[in-house]
Amino acid sequence: MQVVEKKLGRIFQLKLEEGDDFYGVVDAFVIKENIRSASLFLFGALQKTHMLTGFKDMDGFNVDSRHFDDWRELVALGNISWPDEPPLALGDVTWDEPQPYVHLHMAISGGPGKTEDVLVGHLSGGNVKGMFMDIYELV
Repeated sequence: MQVVEKKLGRIFQLKLEEGDDFYGVVDAFVIKENIRSASLFLFGALQKTHMLTGFKDMDGFNVDSRHFDDWRELVALGNISWPDEPPLALGDVTWDEPQPYVHLHMAISGGPGKTEDVLVGHLSGGNVKGMFMDIYELV
């Protein structure tokens, strides 16, 4: 086990607006505020959703991805870091320097009329319908 002790820094409450590109808005905020490490919690809805629902096998980056064009409610938790290299979940990208990485695990509804369906996975992109997010900076 590895342990790093951190202290609570700033706390941000964000309200994302309808039509916002989720990662475009959040990544820009993380860069502007220079949030190097944080935990985050969010709830709300997306108009369009891109997600990874798991690995098909453990050979490389063979994942099951889904795209939805109808609105979906979600809850998610995750963390913010600035890795030196892009995580595998981002696919085939290269970085010249560390970049902010917002890593979210979520549960998302089945969409209108499908309230008994729920999917879990990683949020890989989407457009906001309405959302609240709390960011707890760790220093």
